Amino acid sequence: MLIKKKIQSILFNFKNILFAYSGGIDSTVLLYNLVKLRKKYPFIIRAIHINHNLNKKSNYWTKFCFSQCKKLNVLFIHKNIYINKKKNIEECARKKRYQVFKKIIKNNEVLVTAHNLDEQCETFFLSLKRGSGPKGLSGMSTIKIIYNFKIFRPFLNISKNDIINYAIKKKINWIEDPSNKDIKYDRNFLRNIILPKIINRWPFFQKTLFRSIRNCSEQEKLLHNLIKPILMKLIQKNNSLFISPLYDFDMIKRNFIIRKWIEYNKYYYMPSRKLLDIIWKEIICCKNNNPHIKIGEYVIRKYKNYLFCIKYFPNLKKNILIWNNSKKPLILPNNLGILTIIHYKNYEKKLIYIRKPKNNEIIYIKFNNPIEKYYFNNSKYKKNINNIWKNLNIPEWEKEQIPLLFYNEKLIVDLENKLITQYGQIDVLEKNNFFIYFQKKH
Repeated sequence: MLIKKKIQSILFNFKNILFAYSGGIDSTVLLYNLVKLRKKYPFIIRAIHINHNLNKKSNYWTKFCFSQCKKLNVLFIHKNIYINKKKNIEECARKKRYQVFKKIIKNNEVLVTAHNLDEQCETFFLSLKRGSGPKGLSGMSTIKIIYNFKIFRPFLNISKNDIINYAIKKKINWIEDPSNKDIKYDRNFLRNIILPKIINRWPFFQKTLFRSIRNCSEQEKLLHNLIKPILMKLIQKNNSLFISPLYDFDMIKRNFIIRKWIEYNKYYYMPSRKLLDIIWKEIICCKNNNPHIKIGEYVIRKYKNYLFCIKYFPNLKKNILIWNNSKKPLILPNNLGILTIIHYKNYEKKLIYIRKPKNNEIIYIKFNNPIEKYYFNNSKYKKNINNIWKNLNIPEWEKEQIPLLFYNEKLIVDLENKLITQYGQIDVLEKNNFFIYFQKKH
């Protein structure tokens, strides 16, 4: 059995496993090992196979994985993903796989993958090529939390050669993906051309490199522990970073703090030195209003003395959502949430109490800031909503995502901040006023 005692004890603590099963030699050998261990440790295994639909044999591979799981009495799940071939195929496939894992995995499960020592070495060289520091050169962790679920890689210190010898000895069948030989991909170039030559000259190279990876990981942990007290003082309740003290730090210290803050915000791809330089010069030191930079699916923004790392959503200023059927909930764009009209009083603090529209009034949602002045919540003075938002310290990008409910051309309520105008105030003579329930999603 390839899984060592230390790994066995970790598996014993997990109880429930979602196993990423490709059908290749690594994952097939690991599946056989897990099934054997299941006799000793009473954990539950679910196997998930993701069909990338990049090869004409991909449907056959799905059937092969299903037959293996059926033979081993393992619950089998399969999902299809489709890759945009004009983009980075490896990166796009990885993101889509993890999106599937996030949807499928249960709260009490751990995702188990068959990454091996050879792949750890490949990851090291790819990080070296990108000019990574100790964080990138630390490679993959045996246990890691990513996308809010736990990943366990029990084969990370086991070489591909050991896995092949085990599969041959145990007469295990597996599938071969021909794309693994295509050296136009950097990982395959390392796997098929570079690393075999290095290992042929220095047979113990992988184990030596594994020690270097572990040293980098230990250094990264040490740096993190040293900087953590400072970092936690700078990070605010809304996950923004208080940047005023950064001006007194040297470049090395502030770059490490910014990097760790981005990681704290669950952005899993670390910024390069060049990008950190841009964040410092063009965002933090910028005196213009609303400086920002988009990194993948996230945006780094500055507001006053704070830095924000937020998910990117398109601007909604031109969007108008007409609520034709108020009996049905209205789903807002950009994952903002759902609006529901309720005709009875319940959970009063969460509800917004407004008057019922007249027969000739159309209900709709807009997101651009109205310039008119309104009386809000029995205020004696007319106010522009922009001034109210300014007093509430709402950043510009958040203003663009605030749903505003209108009857015809009259603003009724700012749903985010529960600001009701004079046109939305309840009519005491009208018995059929209703409540709006704004169920936020993010």
